[in-house]
Amino acid sequence: MKKLVLFLLFLILFVAISCSKNNTSDFLFIHSQKYNQFNSEQKEEYLDSLELISKSLSNDSLTRRLLFHLAGEYYYLNRLQKSLNLSNKVFQLSSEVKDTMSIAKSLYYIGDCYELTQKDSTYFYYQKAEKLYRLLGNKERIGRMLFNKAYLLFYDGNYLESEIQVFKALQFLKNIDNDELLFTCYNLIASDFEKLEEYNYALKYYLLAQELLNGLEKDENDFEIKNNYKVSLSVNIASVNEKQFQYSKAEKELESVLTEDLKVKWPKDYATVIGNLGYVKTKLGHLKEGEAMMKEALSLSSKIGVESSVVYKLHNLGKYYFDVKDTIQSTHYLKESLQLAEKLKSTDDVKVNLQLLSKIDKTNTSSYDKRYIAVSDSLTKVQRKNRNKYARIEYETAILEDANKELISRNLYLIFGVVVLIVALGIRYVVSQRKEIAYRKKLQKAELEFFELMQSSQIALNEAKKEEQNRISRELHDNVMNRLYGTRLQLGMLNSITNIEAEEKRLDQINSLQVIEHDIRAISHDLHTDAVASHFDFAVLLAQCVQQASSTTKTSLHFESTPEINWESISGLVKITIYRIVQEGLSNVVKYADAMECSVTISQPDSATLLLIIVDNGKGFDAAVIPKGIGLSNMKTRARLVKADLHIESAPGKGTRIECRFVV
Repeated sequence: MKKLVLFLLFLILFVAISCSKNNTSDFLFIHSQKYNQFNSEQKEEYLDSLELISKSLSNDSLTRRLLFHLAGEYYYLNRLQKSLNLSNKVFQLSSEVKDTMSIAKSLYYIGDCYELTQKDSTYFYYQKAEKLYRLLGNKERIGRMLFNKAYLLFYDGNYLESEIQVFKALQFLKNIDNDELLFTCYNLIASDFEKLEEYNYALKYYLLAQELLNGLEKDENDFEIKNNYKVSLSVNIASVNEKQFQYSKAEKELESVLTEDLKVKWPKDYATVIGNLGYVKTKLGHLKEGEAMMKEALSLSSKIGVESSVVYKLHNLGKYYFDVKDTIQSTHYLKESLQLAEKLKSTDDVKVNLQLLSKIDKTNTSSYDKRYIAVSDSLTKVQRKNRNKYARIEYETAILEDANKELISRNLYLIFGVVVLIVALGIRYVVSQRKEIAYRKKLQKAELEFFELMQSSQIALNEAKKEEQNRISRELHDNVMNRLYGTRLQLGMLNSITNIEAEEKRLDQINSLQVIEHDIRAISHDLHTDAVASHFDFAVLLAQCVQQASSTTKTSLHFESTPEINWESISGLVKITIYRIVQEGLSNVVKYADAMECSVTISQPDSATLLLIIVDNGKGFDAAVIPKGIGLSNMKTRARLVKADLHIESAPGKGTRIECRFVV
């Protein structure tokens, strides 16, 4: 009976499309309430029949629109191969009639289909679609593509690059009437800041998203989607509150979305809310109530089969039992969470579980620490590889476009030459050929000069990166690893001694591990900031560097940059050098100077010079007799690479002044 109903629907649709191509509502049955009542199998069968009918239709805008609808519905049913096939088909049809808007849209759809399997392909197609939308001047679609690229970067762990792409998207969306897209942008920016542990900024953009959501909720359409937005946003805001130890605010935020409808209609969201709320309640002292809520959430998520959510809930239970000193239960839940996180290849979850297990399961601390370091190293390599891969896609796309433009230009020129040959006599033919040869020689010369310029710049940048890698390698090998080895030997010798003196020595060694952990974080931060040199707002990055150093010391740090400096015109190599010298200088102030104040200023005395000055009023040192530390040596090496003039002045009790003059 169901098949008969479907067949009649197909027949009606075919007749409607055949008889009236001007009435687009005839084929929009897939948006109707009747269609939404079908199960997945019925929907797919119906879509298959529509796709079969579409093969007999001519290549016009109505047909292409139908194919887009079909590709979209296949995508929502997770039939990605069928969606990809139709997207490629509509790309071919659009190319035949030079429908640029549809070509761009089909590239966007193709990119979506590769998202789960080949993220680099997804990025490539989003990039191509973005270029076409830029040609068309469609700001909303440009913003959408930039957001999509930012979303990919976020889930690859490139939070800083993701943040940059979203802010680029907002430049195009600021005057666009699309609150839902703005909402998703604000939400993603906030998530980037949360991952970067910039919690105040994260909360700021979550609240901006919440303001937009209040307007969206007035629209009765897509109520379910907007409810999901509301719940997920409240969960995110509560998460930031929790990380800032504002548990009462987190409790209030989560309780605001905890309704009976949520439990009945959206059990997955309900499980997330009560799981997080349960953990917050334990932090507020409601242990039994919170424990019960977390276990209910775990049971519900396990029943639904959302494994990624199960990982988080197991981890929260592990943290709770750790807080109440039940190490057996804590270890049990954390190991389960770790095992599932490893299965799902969720690196962040693996790291947080290993980190906590290292504190609880003392007999296996060394094993957990080794695994944590291995996972962190692996993640760093993957992130670097992906960052380079996406940058390469952008570069190669630009090169390909330039080549296409050149080809079009040449073809037009040749066509013009043919017309001239037909109209003119043989002499004109010879003249046109000479002009063509001269043009090609000039073009080749220009291309060669550009290539040599780009190549020399790239070589210089690579050399700087190589020097930086060598420095970090030396720090890891000569400093961190030796100290770790010494601490492990000391703990091994003290492990069998139980007197008070041995206990105090063990505490000293644990404190040493905290210092080593801080140094490792500093080295990791060096790696994390390698990409800053190419960012357009370089003064902000320097200010952030000073701010980060300020959070680790009682020294009052100040930063000032002349606003007239045109950072876009200054090479990335010089900017990296400035950044690293500031970083090294502040590190020395924090570690050794014992200063009350330190100032970092950068100015432009003239159009060809940048002047960096770092001054502190600390205890200073005798530059003539003190051994040269690796920090000062690194500064001089970096300055020498860019032919900058570096001077360090210091004396006991008179502070230190570092002055570096760059030629730009």
